[in-house]
Amino acid sequence: MDYFQSIPWCAALLEKPGIVPYTPTCRLEPDANGALPTQDQFFRVNLRSSDLIPHAIGFYQDPFSPAIISPSPTSSGLRLLIHSSTLMLDLRPGTNGYNGSAHGGLISTLIDEAMGSLIYINHHFYTEVEAIHKEKIPSNVLNMHGVAMFTASMNVRFLKPLATPQVVLVTASLKDIEGRKVYLDVEVKDGEGLRFASCEGMWMSVLREKL
Repeated sequence: MDYFQSIPWCAALLEKPGIVPYTPTCRLEPDANGALPTQDQFFRVNLRSSDLIPHAIGFYQDPFSPAIISPSPTSSGLRLLIHSSTLMLDLRPGTNGYNGSAHGGLISTLIDEAMGSLIYINHHFYTEVEAIHKEKIPSNVLNMHGVAMFTASMNVRFLKPLATPQVVLVTASLKDIEGRKVYLDVEVKDGEGLRFASCEGMWMSVLREKL
C-alpha cells in the first residue's frame, strides 16, 4: 500500500470515496485464506521478486457505498455483489518478452488472476455479509455459499505493447451469468486509460461438495 501511495495517480485512485483496497488472493499466505501450501506458487513466490512483480494490490468499490453506480442487469437478472475489481501491479523488466515489453503470456496470466480476484473477493465479501447482515444482500445477487469457480475459457486480444517498468491496472467486470457460466470482461490499462489488452472470459461454477 505504501509503495502505490507514493505514486500520485495510484494514490488518487486508492483514495477515491468508497474504494476498498485488499490483498489479492495470489499474495496471501496459505493460512490466511485456507488455501493449500502449493496454491498460488507462481504469483505468491516466483513472481514476487524485485525484477518481476514486487508490488501488487487490489481494490473495488464498496457495493453499499452511496457513490456506487448500479451496474446494468445481466440477461438472467443475476449479478455479483461486487461488480468489478481491479489489480494494481508493478511490472518490472524481468517480465519482458520482446523488445522491452511485457510477455504476452504473462499479460494473459495477469488477466486470469484479475478474474480470479474478482471471484475471490465476491466470495469473501458475500460470506462476511451473509454471516452478519444477510438482509443486506439483494435477492438477485448470485449465491456464493458453497460454490467454487474455475476458468473455462479466455479470448485475449493484445492491443498495444506494454512497456516496462510501469504500474498497470487490470480490471475484471461481470458481463453476464447464465446458469453455471459466469462471463467476465477484462481490460489492461495504464494510469491514463491507454488499453494494452482486453479479454472475454468465462468461469464455471461447481458445488464444493462435488470436488
